[in-house]
Amino acid sequence: MTQLATPRLRAALWLTAVGIVASLVASRPEAAALAAPFATLALIGVWQRRPPQLRAALSLERERVQEGERVHAELELRSPTATDRLEAELLLPPGLALEEESEGALSLRAGEEQRIELTINCERWGAYAAGLLRVRRYDRLRLLADEHELDIGPSLRVYPRQETLRALTRPLSTQASVGDQVARRRGDGIELAQLRTYSEGDDLRRVNWAATARTGQLVVNELHPERNATVVLVLDTFCDLGTHVNPLDESVRAVIALAQRYLIRRDRVGLLTLGGGTRSLRPASGALQLHRIIDTVLNTRAVAPREDAPPIYIPPRLIPPHALVLALSPLFADAVVEAVLELRGRGFDVAVVEIPPLPYLTLARTRLQPAARLIRLERDLLRNHLHVRGIPVVEWEHDAPLEAAIRAMEEFRRRARVVHA
Repeated sequence: MTQLATPRLRAALWLTAVGIVASLVASRPEAAALAAPFATLALIGVWQRRPPQLRAALSLERERVQEGERVHAELELRSPTATDRLEAELLLPPGLALEEESEGALSLRAGEEQRIELTINCERWGAYAAGLLRVRRYDRLRLLADEHELDIGPSLRVYPRQETLRALTRPLSTQASVGDQVARRRGDGIELAQLRTYSEGDDLRRVNWAATARTGQLVVNELHPERNATVVLVLDTFCDLGTHVNPLDESVRAVIALAQRYLIRRDRVGLLTLGGGTRSLRPASGALQLHRIIDTVLNTRAVAPREDAPPIYIPPRLIPPHALVLALSPLFADAVVEAVLELRGRGFDVAVVEIPPLPYLTLARTRLQPAARLIRLERDLLRNHLHVRGIPVVEWEHDAPLEAAIRAMEEFRRRARVVHA
């Protein structure tokens, strides 16, 4: 709590001092007598103290919203003691904004309750506590003001805008559980792999009668079974480039879209965040896993990359065997690039969706074009280095849909020769 002197109290103190000085200079008591009422007023203000007893609560219409939506809120104020003048201002964290001013003056009688309707604009994704309430209360003579802040914020989760996604990156290996991924090996399924001559012991239900009629001998179908896959999404938070916006926004949108799409296909999805400490979610399936992933990424914050950052060590237990490791990164931190190469060196199926950092940097300005061209050349060399190690890298431009980048990755993986480290 902070006690502030109002302009009225400061004026009373100033007039008191002027009166005393004038009385001493002129050696006459009249000036001091004129200042006596102001001195009395100043003494009343100095000795009048009241502990704050205000109670406040904020209720939200919804606690989970999409980025860009509005949330209606109600601020409830109650005071056990009477307050002639009270000023309240709701302080929101960056990413949330009030549609109208919340600051205003009101009076409360003892035990009276006041309700104020507010509208909050959710400008950016994230997990928030709705904010602090800054309250300033005046005494009856309005000589002193008690200013303090109350933590009244309920939790508010703002989801990023959804990214439409239909295509997915197929893993090189599938798991033993049933799912929607067509396995490369042959077995019981519905996807045709090839035709072959009937052998003793084959199931007669797999006989292809049309091919049998053409060839004159029994021909059976070889099928691909449907299995599920394990996908580990790697979120790079080394995205703080010193700009107003950063690539983390696109990375979070992509992680949520990919997780949702893979989980719909009954795959197991895990999450691994790099930067400011390694955090992980073990691969799992179902709607509950999607909520875990969303809640985790909403609490992430961009971290500035450092040249002296220590190497990132990813324990083997965090990534199951035969998992597809799909990284979303601007590839701006050397530690992340080394971690991706290390995972490929362990034999994991690794792919990278790159969010180009150059549009976010001030080097893209016209007067710094030579430096921008040098950065583009260095990044081309980095991508070629990853391609040589068998890691496909596709760029996801800011104004392009995510599905275009995923389809480009699938085309690259289909046409490229697999290189085993």
